[in-house]
Amino acid sequence: MIWPVLALLVTACGPGTTPRPPATPAPATSTPATSAPPVSADAPPTTPDAPPTAPGARRADDIDGDGRSDLVVQVDLPREDRRYLSIVHGSPQGLDPRRRTLITSETFDPWLIDDGIRADLDGDGFGDVLAYGRPGGGEHRMGPHIFWGGPRGIAATATPTPVPLPVAGDVGNYRAVAGDFDGDGAADVAMSSPPAHGASDTNLAVLYGPFARDGAPRRRSVQPSPTGSEFWRMSVDRIGPGHATALLVYEGDDGEQTSGWLLTPGRGGPAKQGRKLNKGMSAAFGDFDGDGSRDVAVGDDGSRNDEPGYESEAPSVDQTLTVYYGGGRTGTFKGTAGRAVSGDFDGDGRDDLAFGGGSRPILTFWGAAGGLRAGGRLAAAAGSRPLAAGDYDGDGDDELALASGVDDFRIIVTDGRKTLTTLPAR
Repeated sequence: MIWPVLALLVTACGPGTTPRPPATPAPATSTPATSAPPVSADAPPTTPDAPPTAPGARRADDIDGDGRSDLVVQVDLPREDRRYLSIVHGSPQGLDPRRRTLITSETFDPWLIDDGIRADLDGDGFGDVLAYGRPGGGEHRMGPHIFWGGPRGIAATATPTPVPLPVAGDVGNYRAVAGDFDGDGAADVAMSSPPAHGASDTNLAVLYGPFARDGAPRRRSVQPSPTGSEFWRMSVDRIGPGHATALLVYEGDDGEQTSGWLLTPGRGGPAKQGRKLNKGMSAAFGDFDGDGSRDVAVGDDGSRNDEPGYESEAPSVDQTLTVYYGGGRTGTFKGTAGRAVSGDFDGDGRDDLAFGGGSRPILTFWGAAGGLRAGGRLAAAAGSRPLAAGDYDGDGDDELALASGVDDFRIIVTDGRKTLTTLPAR
């Protein structure tokens, strides 16, 4: 089994646990968006006071600084008992299989690489990779590490820099994602952290950039768990010009769908109190209606708890995508489950979204003045699943990358409608 970029942090309990087989998906439908009073403290934010990015500034996912996005993929090969990171660089023709770096488990043993791993953490203009794992060899401890980008990208034998942990404890608790949570233009890192006195709950620690090359942040803060209990999964908005990034912290799970708590950013960092969203372990941020405010979509990722009596989800969660717009209204779509990836695939200035995958269809939703509109099924290889989005050819709009296959794992690049190219991940 191969889990590229985003892997399940905790599977359902019990021996031989597998997600519940999906039901045959119903045709996608959309319910009318319902109005709600705008609540600025709860809505995904726009941050007018965030420093503007200069024209031509490099992207957070541009590791080699050539102006194009690069793709980072985690590949697991259980039969070979190997895991590695694959970095595929962009080019004028898109992702270039000839410019690919493989960081094998002998150099770094990655584990459950999350979304939100790319950011310019030291402010040198080159995107870096935030990875959870350990350098090759069993004597090292698992934890968050930074691979530093540069003009030649990241070397296959590069030794990553460990991120200093805010509290001594079980480093298995330290999940980490990168964003700009205080809106100052420098990338930050948020992680789950055990309390200082060994209590069972989890704190949210935020390390604020820019980071020194020894991994030390400029400052740090620690606040209580937004969920009121332990957590380990997080999702984060993509770092980009003109906005700070919101953080979504999920309640603990045993394979089932749980709610995320949306924390808006501010000058001091993430809000201390969050807004509880509909259950769904898949999430993607963007400006879907083009109004300048950040929106977030949360959906059913298809995973289920296998304990008797807990194998199903409520109709309001099962195969459901809920969109929370910055102005306070919501929209709901039905018909599939899986991973959600957003990007401006058609270049109209509004973000679009792909949702689904695996044994279920991938549905595309197109940004519009009234919000996301259903666009139907994406014609792609059977079993493929959304992986990431980026401007891999540097033409100004995003391409959607899909993962396909297991033993013969391949990357399919699309424009949200049709396949542009297919290439191997290794």
